[in-house]
Amino acid sequence: MRITREALLNVHEHAGEGYPYEICGALIAERDTELVTRARRMRNTVVERARDRYEMDVREQMQVERECDAAGQRVIGFYHSHPDHPARASQTDAMRSWAGPIYLIVSCANGKVVDGNAFRAEADGGPMHQVPLEIVD
Repeated sequence: MRITREALLNVHEHAGEGYPYEICGALIAERDTELVTRARRMRNTVVERARDRYEMDVREQMQVERECDAAGQRVIGFYHSHPDHPARASQTDAMRSWAGPIYLIVSCANGKVVDGNAFRAEADGGPMHQVPLEIVD
């Protein structure tokens, strides 16, 4: 996964602001590239287990897709945080994954991102495998 430093910093800021709860969003690239140039925040609709679960608002996801279509961009993946836990794909993450998109997970401790890793699922519902994360200036 290739991501611009600015987009990654936006994910880090979102995770820090949302701590100690999981945050989530979309990873966006220009239509004909695989380089993530924008991270679009989305609302976590999980309230009762927000410390260890997230779910993106479906209407908001559709709105993001429309915005991307209009701007010549596309959603190529999603991100979320793991407050006070490693940046590894959990069983829940794998079970809820789709084949194709990139999943960026950042570990946030005391409001600061301490690690981040990217994953891709082989099939809907996992398993997920780590992919290289390249930061582009």
